[in-house]
Amino acid sequence: MSPAVNPVYLTGSSEGWPLKQLAAAGYRGLELTPACLDNLSHWQPAARKAGLRALCVNAMDELRPYLTGSLSDAVERRRRDTLRRLLCTLAKMREQGIPFLVVAPSRLAEVYQSVDEARPLLVESLRELAAAGDTTILLVAAPFRLFASSAETAAIVDEVNRPNVAAALDVGHALLSDERPAAAAKRLGKRLRYVQVHDADIRPGVMRLDRHLPLGDGSLEKEEVRAAVGVRPFAVGITPAADPLDTARAALRWLG
Repeated sequence: MSPAVNPVYLTGSSEGWPLKQLAAAGYRGLELTPACLDNLSHWQPAARKAGLRALCVNAMDELRPYLTGSLSDAVERRRRDTLRRLLCTLAKMREQGIPFLVVAPSRLAEVYQSVDEARPLLVESLRELAAAGDTTILLVAAPFRLFASSAETAAIVDEVNRPNVAAALDVGHALLSDERPAAAAKRLGKRLRYVQVHDADIRPGVMRLDRHLPLGDGSLEKEEVRAAVGVRPFAVGITPAADPLDTARAALRWLG
């Protein structure tokens, strides 16, 4: 099911994906958003025909405090609502045999919590998600959020201490958090089960934004991405400014 691609990020739409062309380009899997599980008829028959299988659900859109939710929200009602939605997503994933769910910590500025306040709530939430079945819950570090480093991700995974809670690595996020992807992957070690690939521009004087740039348009180095991916499942999650299909093809050429 790898290499995979996130067609929602690629096309900016939840339907009308060029699945046959993506398969012809070399993609074998799909990274979806939770909303995609509510409109299976829009994409699943075409995906099956093209030989593409769903590899992962990326729940980042479900984890925006005050907009959608947080796994460490200090207001218990809001945290429970977030967990309810993610547990519903997990149930749909089990029906479809999708192995990975990616989640992330909350933004510090939006939840007004200290690390000591947020961490036990995040750990409790991850354990509850893990108890819902055998789907692997992957914690990914994200820039501008709590626990934004690979070392913090590793420590939280260890504290949760559940066999189906592990780590994902987003190589663009690593750059934006001043980590080199290969070093972050090494730090995560055996906890790392999945890699998300897009570029980020961290040149001096450039505003740091999580824009999911096409590969080669930012500061990533090809060899370090290859080292971070290794033999792990990975997905390309890029938001191109021009032709989506050409950008998707170019990503696999860039990775070699």
